[in-house]
Amino acid sequence: MATTNVPPQAGANGSQTKNTNFTGFAPKFGLNINVSGNGGGGGGRQMAAAGGQQGGGGSHFILGDPEFNSAEDVRNYCNHVRALMIQAAIELAMASKILEARLAQAQTLPGDNPIQARMRALKVGRKLKKAADGATAAAKSAVGAYGAFTREYADLMRPRPQRPASTNPFKF
Repeated sequence: MATTNVPPQAGANGSQTKNTNFTGFAPKFGLNINVSGNGGGGGGRQMAAAGGQQGGGGSHFILGDPEFNSAEDVRNYCNHVRALMIQAAIELAMASKILEARLAQAQTLPGDNPIQARMRALKVGRKLKKAADGATAAAKSAVGAYGAFTREYADLMRPRPQRPASTNPFKF
């Protein structure tokens, strides 16, 4: 699938009425995740997402359809959520700093001093920083979810003693 970038035409976003020299900001980063399980216990599936799209299986989830058939599935899912959210938090924090720096370099408004311009840039960048903090909180909560699962269902996760096979087969 080829993508082309077409600049907006005059009036497409109301730019014909504004007189600014700010060229805009469009960060060039995407999210690429390749996660593969160890293949044991039904928890080993391979998932990939690039730019929010997933090929193949028709799943609408970035991490694949949640399958919680065993303790390993729960652990793998929580680990995948943690890995995804940590990566997203790092990218959002970096984008926040890049955006602040770019906006701080933009031309100031008439009658504005450089400190006010810098404060406006910080206000805008703070929103992305808040999103990064939310992604970090989501990663922490995923780890906490697995911890709560092991605490609440520890008795079910222990291997149960198996009865030895009967030496006398059933007969009518």
